[in-house]
Amino acid sequence: MLNDVAIAEVPNLSRDFLRACQNGDLRRVETLVARYGIRDWSDLRHAASGDTALHVAARVGDLNVVRYLCERFDMPRFKVDVANKDMKRPLHEAAQFAREDVLNYLLEKGASVDALKRGDWTPLMLACTKSGSAACQCIGALLAANANARLRNKDGWTPLHIACRAGDENAIALLLRHSPECINDRSNNGRSVLHIAAFHGHEKVIKLIVTSNANLLNAQDSSGSSPLHEAMKHGNLNAARYIIRSGANVGLVDNVGQTILHVAALTGNVEAVEYILEQCLIDVNCEASFGITPLIVARKNNHGDVVNVLHKYGAKE
Repeated sequence: MLNDVAIAEVPNLSRDFLRACQNGDLRRVETLVARYGIRDWSDLRHAASGDTALHVAARVGDLNVVRYLCERFDMPRFKVDVANKDMKRPLHEAAQFAREDVLNYLLEKGASVDALKRGDWTPLMLACTKSGSAACQCIGALLAANANARLRNKDGWTPLHIACRAGDENAIALLLRHSPECINDRSNNGRSVLHIAAFHGHEKVIKLIVTSNANLLNAQDSSGSSPLHEAMKHGNLNAARYIIRSGANVGLVDNVGQTILHVAALTGNVEAVEYILEQCLIDVNCEASFGITPLIVARKNNHGDVVNVLHKYGAKE
């Protein structure tokens, strides 16, 4: 077995071995193994990240190299869960990059389905950062392997929170079928999944969540913001209209007294300001903390078009 001294005596061995694995050049990998008598590939790592060959092969989705690394060497079973400097395992890599074949193989080999990397991210959480059919297949495979959909990362986000940011309604429907109760989970700062979907303007996801739990329409996070506030921050008026039509309380204010009109004025969303006033949802002269009106907010942020609309509807100086 190569030890640290021996590795140091072979210039660029780690670099060449990892590069061959990343490029899927199995013949080159086999040549290096034979030439240098490599018996433990986990000794060969990227200096900065601590990534091993199994990390890089899983990341690029090369199942042939992954199989070779797991089956060719007489190594302990735990090597499938080898960690880099961020405690990231090869299964994290396969999940993050939606490498379904590699992910299923690693699970078959006994990879820990709920392993935590730095920040308390599980493979399921990383799979939920992506959208598309491959990501959904990975999410389904992890759930089938009993991944815990209620685990939280350091910010209190669950896989469903993360999926709502990515915006793939199929992934969200999959998570809700598996664990319906996760729709009620809040992050460390009190944000619901509807807050996140609204902030990112994912209309289909918003509709799915509201259909599943209309009680979230008036949920307020630790700053007092409602999902409607978040939709206004994003500037997606269609999403905001849907939330309103679904029964949201348009009069909710955040912890500093800001209405949705204040938020629309802050973001310079002329169309939203016009809609709010045209529908008589909020008084044009409403005051937040310290007497701040939407007109003051618009002026402070140099939104001249918004100022004009506010004047049109009777804003007072």
